[in-house]
Amino acid sequence: MKRLLELEYGKAVVIGDAFVSPDDMSKAIEKSKLNNGEIIKLFWGNEDKQDFTVNQLKVEKGGPEAAAYAPGLDEAIMDAEIIVTHFCPVPRRVIEAAGKLKAIMTCRGGLEHIDVTAASERKIPVINVIRNSEAVADFALGMCFALTRNIAVSHEQMRMGNWQKEFYNSQHLMTLSSHLVGLIGLGNVGLAFARRLRALGVKIIAYDAYLTKARLHQEGLGEIELLNSMEEVFARADIVSLHLRPAKEKLIDYAYFSKMKPTAYFINTARARLVDYADLVRALREKKLAGAALDVFEEEPVDKENPLLYMDNVLLTPHIAGTTVDAISLSPYMLMREVDRMIEERTVNRIINYQEIQ
Repeated sequence: MKRLLELEYGKAVVIGDAFVSPDDMSKAIEKSKLNNGEIIKLFWGNEDKQDFTVNQLKVEKGGPEAAAYAPGLDEAIMDAEIIVTHFCPVPRRVIEAAGKLKAIMTCRGGLEHIDVTAASERKIPVINVIRNSEAVADFALGMCFALTRNIAVSHEQMRMGNWQKEFYNSQHLMTLSSHLVGLIGLGNVGLAFARRLRALGVKIIAYDAYLTKARLHQEGLGEIELLNSMEEVFARADIVSLHLRPAKEKLIDYAYFSKMKPTAYFINTARARLVDYADLVRALREKKLAGAALDVFEEEPVDKENPLLYMDNVLLTPHIAGTTVDAISLSPYMLMREVDRMIEERTVNRIINYQEIQ
């Protein structure tokens, strides 16, 4: 790590895409405390954001080998000391070919696009930034209101000329502060969401395999009740909101949904592949839970035959929870601020190695 904190690099490779421009990446580096050297700009994919989404899903499901990386990276990496990427894959063969590489940096929280194992083997730090935790937390809160108070479905009915006053959940409508909200995962997004809920007087229970009660007190969230299992959260909560990184495909299945109260709701703004959506549809049809709000899907765009589209107790949005102007386009500057902080404090708190993500 000393190599990074005292870095005088000769060459950095920045790889932009349809959402984060290589020019912004370059400017962010030039404004940072890193000693500036040569910067090579590359571009992954094209300007079509729908094409980006297709490749994004490939990488999220299959890792850094699932999609081609940026043209020119093979040549540029040979003598590069830093890679800065948004979503462009950085597979093992790129890392192994980069004989001078000292750091890999990415303008997002997830690391599916980087072969962290290969980087760890060579003791190359991978530095990331949670660019959109506030945006996703805002969105999850909005979903709580829209789902439990029928805001979206009422709007849809009004547009169709219907003055609808009764809904599937009319017999158990409550204010948000009367709900017990269960959070699965208390990372950056989960904590940001929790702060918003507590400001509204909402009681929270949560499960996180790594977070301690002491850390919650440090975050000013000591009132949150930490539980020992996800099963208990699903069984007790009136609203369950998912905020995990993928550790297992279809982790949340029928066994979890069947434990929920018939008046409870499920929200997913995290990753689609964490959830068995066929099991969710089954549970909704069997009234194991009252409703669901979903921003992420197994296939995007959603197929017109997907049964979720035709369920009146389901709120759907097209993977936009983290998409705000400030969250994505400014992420290179957020990343470099994190690097600056590390340089100033000479800390390595945000360095992620293979062992830590298992």
